[in-house]
Amino acid sequence: MELSFRALAHGLPLLILVLVGYWMGSGLTQYVSVGDVITEKDLSGFSWAHADGRVFNWHPVFMTFGFVVCSSQAALAYISLPFSHDINKRIHLSLHTLGLVSAVTGAIAVFRFHNEHSITNLYSLHSWLGLLTVILFLGHYVVSFYVFFYPGAQQPVRAQVNPFHIGLGIGILGLVFLTACTGILEKLSFNASCNVTGTLNGNQVKGFMAADCVLGNTIGLLLAFTFATLAVTIWLSKHKPEPFLEGAESAPLISGGQKKDHYARG
Repeated sequence: MELSFRALAHGLPLLILVLVGYWMGSGLTQYVSVGDVITEKDLSGFSWAHADGRVFNWHPVFMTFGFVVCSSQAALAYISLPFSHDINKRIHLSLHTLGLVSAVTGAIAVFRFHNEHSITNLYSLHSWLGLLTVILFLGHYVVSFYVFFYPGAQQPVRAQVNPFHIGLGIGILGLVFLTACTGILEKLSFNASCNVTGTLNGNQVKGFMAADCVLGNTIGLLLAFTFATLAVTIWLSKHKPEPFLEGAESAPLISGGQKKDHYARG
């Protein structure tokens, strides 16, 4: 069972990255209503050119790679990798460093998009959660680098800090996945692709769920499921089940000192 959760925790973030890349690169579609007539507007593709709307599409991709993929794999480094503690520590640190660089690039993309299209920055719940996540991640990174890597605290200090390091890390991972889900919800709202009603391509539709909506919602569900598998995997790695001993769980069900091992007999 533990191996199954571990495999999912490794594989699902990569699947999410592929789906986000496809959504931003090929499937992103906005539905614009003019009266009763609805037209499709293709927003997909990538660009880094000035004032090109496709600059935004780098934001979800870099954020997904940096925070969902790199951070999740960094959290699993000590659990899954067969190397020594020192090598696993360096891999853990390298993945978080790569994730931070990727996330900063994603943040630059969205700020550029907003500034070049006269859109207010940091106005939504998604952006506030994102800012909180980045601040906590950066603070956690700096303190952890100092305590565990360089210059490195004394062993008793590291032992005291480690539970907080793990707990806060899981909490930040939770914020990462929550922020990603709110970003999907916000983008689907902008695209108006989840409840299309009117005349679309000559056909009358009501409450139509476009492929853009289906893909976005699918990614959101996968994000929630991925965090659950990560949390379970990390929990199981810290709480190994004890072997069952015959007669260990019994209760006196009748008087006279006789016991009936209810659990052992099913």
